[in-house]
Amino acid sequence: MLLCINFTCLFNIAFTFVLVLNLSQSFNLGEVLIMKGKAAFLWMLLLASVCVAGTAFGQGTDLGTIRGLVTDSGGGTIVGASVTVTDSLTKRDRVTETNAQGNYEMFGLNPGTYTVTISAPGMSKSEITNIVLNGSDTVSANSVLKISAGQESVVVSMEAAAIDTEDQTISQTIDSQSIIELPRDSRNVYSFLYLNPNVTQSASDGSFKFIGAQSYGASFSLDGQRSNGGIFGEPTASQPSLEAIGEINILTSDFSAEYAGVANVRVNTKRGGSNYHGSLFYNNKNSALAAWTLDDLNGKANFAPTSFQAKYPNPYFNITDFGGSFAGPVPHLGKTWFFVAYERNYTVAPVKVQDNRAAHPSLYSGDFSALNDSAKPLVPSSVTLTPTEIADNTIVDSDGNLRFITIPSRLLNPTVQNLISNYFPQIGLSAPINPANGRIIGGFQTNLSGRSVQDIGTLRLDHDFSENDHLYGVYNVSAQGVANAPVEGFSSAYVGLGLTQNDRRNNTVSLSYTHAFSPSFINELRGGFNRQKLLRHSNTTLEGFLGSIGFDQADIDAYGAVVGGFALGTFGHTAINFSNTFTTFNNGGRNTFRP
Repeated sequence: MLLCINFTCLFNIAFTFVLVLNLSQSFNLGEVLIMKGKAAFLWMLLLASVCVAGTAFGQGTDLGTIRGLVTDSGGGTIVGASVTVTDSLTKRDRVTETNAQGNYEMFGLNPGTYTVTISAPGMSKSEITNIVLNGSDTVSANSVLKISAGQESVVVSMEAAAIDTEDQTISQTIDSQSIIELPRDSRNVYSFLYLNPNVTQSASDGSFKFIGAQSYGASFSLDGQRSNGGIFGEPTASQPSLEAIGEINILTSDFSAEYAGVANVRVNTKRGGSNYHGSLFYNNKNSALAAWTLDDLNGKANFAPTSFQAKYPNPYFNITDFGGSFAGPVPHLGKTWFFVAYERNYTVAPVKVQDNRAAHPSLYSGDFSALNDSAKPLVPSSVTLTPTEIADNTIVDSDGNLRFITIPSRLLNPTVQNLISNYFPQIGLSAPINPANGRIIGGFQTNLSGRSVQDIGTLRLDHDFSENDHLYGVYNVSAQGVANAPVEGFSSAYVGLGLTQNDRRNNTVSLSYTHAFSPSFINELRGGFNRQKLLRHSNTTLEGFLGSIGFDQADIDAYGAVVGGFALGTFGHTAINFSNTFTTFNNGGRNTFRP
């Protein structure tokens, strides 16, 4: 039986108590809770009183079990045989013995590879190696001992069974070697979920459906700490480097009620070991070594040359990943092991922009001579022109209205000229103009340089206070800056505003303390903290924007007196509408400042 009680407090601070009991052995549950579990029970009550307002989520344990039956060559059970379970990574031993039925069972084992050594007086010693324990699996390791007067030893290397006879759960575990070596097009750990036949892609790349249910119906965890978040409860970006992942365990059907959601995805980091070891890697993918995508081939086929862009721009990208890991024992601290990993992902890729309502550059300086007379702007009644300006710069239309051919330079507003020079596209005057509306024939299109930089770090410490007391802590940090979409949107030529900045930072702490009261009675106290901070913003504040187009401090202060001082320091800019003839200079909407 496994009892999992999880209390989640504010700020996604989660505490989980996992009580593992072996019901194959006879005991009084009440006596065990009172005699052996008193301290843990008091902890549970104390935490429950603190977190009564929290939301409970079933997390389930990540600890596994090795069990087996020990018999002699005639099939008789061997009582009291000594059983030693050794962690191959840390060389840590745990000892138990077979019961009256010849069974043994060892709870509370971390994922990894184990060796089981079984001995009994007058019998040959049996050693079962290469026992792989994934997640919370239960693995059988049976042994047959022969009568022997000498120090005879039989070594058996265990192979994974094709069918798990211990548990009906349909699950899949992807180990560290597979994660590192399998072909992939992403450093995202969740891209490996597509290897599971019960997981398919949802509406977009990187999204999932679990047996038809959306990804926000699944439960995601990192080292036992819940990592769901966001509006719909989808997985956060708390993902360690692929170098740091020990395994991904996916439960998709028939799993225990202790695990929440329509599916359960558990990521566990690697542990340090008794020997020092590490890794280094460098990956690069770039457009010089890649074939053109179908999108670019279609774009090239449909491309129409213009005076400011004579040929279709060659697609370019450059994706670089590098990092490494290092692990081993902590000097002078006894049974303490560490694992540390770091990686950086750097991507440069084009961002395509096009605008079919972009103004022709001749209009920037007030030259409307290429427009039809009916499209030339009216001279405002508030403007007084000299006789020379009327003769040289205006015409009279068929209705007797005075219209500008060109705007005299003395009337050009310097603020508008600053706006144009800083934020409008710099296009040659030879671009074809539509005389009916002043737009560029064929529209404006260009590529901006998009980028993404992500840094990921993992630190894990494991410590054994004794054979029965194990503590580990994991800290994962991930920070990413992405700019891959224009502030004004993909259909706006005001490229001077640049690309929207997306800043993300994740901090995840997982702590676990496991105490084995006996081989059949284990208590785990687990807690964690998971925070994801997101900020999407433009490249300038309102005050910076006003200053860039020529407002002096007195002007800015006057503006701030109307909109409020807080608005001046907020990312964003004012919107300007050009009578709907040309693309509106939008303020970028909520994405100019969206925490």
